[in-house]
Amino acid sequence: MSRSPQQPISSTRSAESDDSRIYQALKYLSRLAVWVYFRHVHVISRKPISPTGPLLIAANHMNMVLDPAVLIATFPQKRPCHFWALARFFKIPIAGKVLHAAGVLPVDTKTHSNAKLFEHTLQCLEHGGVIALFPEGTSYTLPHHLPFKDGMSWAAFEFLSHQPDIPLTVIPVGITYTTKNKWRSDVVVEYGEPIRVTSHDLEQFKLNPKPAVKDLTAKIAHGVEQGTINSPDWDTLHAAAAARFILFDTTKLEDYVRVSQSLIHVLRPSEENKDTPNELKDRLLTFSKNLRLLRLSPQDISMYEKQEITLSRAVVRLASTWTALAVQIPLFLPGIMINWPIYLFGRLAERYEQYTESVAQSKLVFSVVIGVPLYITLSYQVWKYLDYTLMGLLLAMLLIPLLAWYHMALVDKRYDMLKQVVASWRICVAVISGAIGLDALPRQELEDAVHLRRWCRAQMIEELRTKAKMGDSHAQYLAQFIPDQQ
Repeated sequence: MSRSPQQPISSTRSAESDDSRIYQALKYLSRLAVWVYFRHVHVISRKPISPTGPLLIAANHMNMVLDPAVLIATFPQKRPCHFWALARFFKIPIAGKVLHAAGVLPVDTKTHSNAKLFEHTLQCLEHGGVIALFPEGTSYTLPHHLPFKDGMSWAAFEFLSHQPDIPLTVIPVGITYTTKNKWRSDVVVEYGEPIRVTSHDLEQFKLNPKPAVKDLTAKIAHGVEQGTINSPDWDTLHAAAAARFILFDTTKLEDYVRVSQSLIHVLRPSEENKDTPNELKDRLLTFSKNLRLLRLSPQDISMYEKQEITLSRAVVRLASTWTALAVQIPLFLPGIMINWPIYLFGRLAERYEQYTESVAQSKLVFSVVIGVPLYITLSYQVWKYLDYTLMGLLLAMLLIPLLAWYHMALVDKRYDMLKQVVASWRICVAVISGAIGLDALPRQELEDAVHLRRWCRAQMIEELRTKAKMGDSHAQYLAQFIPDQQ
């Protein structure tokens, strides 16, 4: 059954004016999901984004449902974002109404007419809407982005063909997760340099459509690449990550993407030397592998960069980290006791979910499925304890969100402290087992990792300074973070 063209326009208007209750709920849920899942969200806007007028947003798609949630929660000017969905979903009575109310746009992929395919897209753009798309077409876990499809470019030219006097801008967006499948990791969202689709582009499209479309798609892909991390292979990506930890320990989020991409460029083999062994890269990979076997991080052994690993240092470190955590236990233990089912099922999702890009989505689903009844039950028990009074109901309704906020405010630092205790324990066990002759291998592996870290750091600094002198812009950028005396 065909739909009246006015129906999507009305939903577009309500979403664009921020009046749709469904979209309001979606926006609050997105913000809640982002607040719960991530420790830090860093947003970069290379150029101001207009509060009005039609926009096409092109983002990479590495984390399933979290990607649209991140865009909704962080988009500048708080403008509503519209997404595409297959037209057949709109034929489901309740689902169709919900999708319309949320400002989602139907796309009929079975038609051979671009005008019909992009009918609702064009109506949204005509009303000054923001349409956010993922040109790669699917979510993935790879060291580089997937090839971009041409759908967005076709939509842009189709719109300009109908409305040549309305300027259209494409905003490339890079979404970069530090560890996308882990609770309380970080995300960097970079809104890149706007791409203006001009009347000149439209003329080229009219003369020869396919090359014009491919050219615009290439510009969009390049724009997204500028705000993301792309490596030719996993080895180069892992070696760059190890080098980043060794050189800088922690990297500010505003520098995270560029530092990582610059290290990939430095370590990436050139075409003429791609078959030549790279000792530095190989040792960085060995260092990373050894730490995984020891279940330690580069930061865990950084204190031994200029110190010898001794039994007394290991014991003192364990005692100090445990004491610092023990003092904090009464503050965050109630939150852990309340939320432990959510963390347990999140851990199960991380272990058994087949696709890495689906782990975060599964964790959020478990959080809703378990957390909502859990907190409702807790609220009821508080109300029951206060004899079902009106004041008791108000206190219960106020107490539960406060408990959730309190837990989130405390969990990050205390979790870091717990990881320090665990790392100190593992180092202490390795040192003691070697000292008493029980098992010398863990102590030797630990010392080898420390020596390898020291060697890799010295070689990386030498490599960067050498390439910087030769005019390599990536090496010059990284060299500025290294003190002169090192």
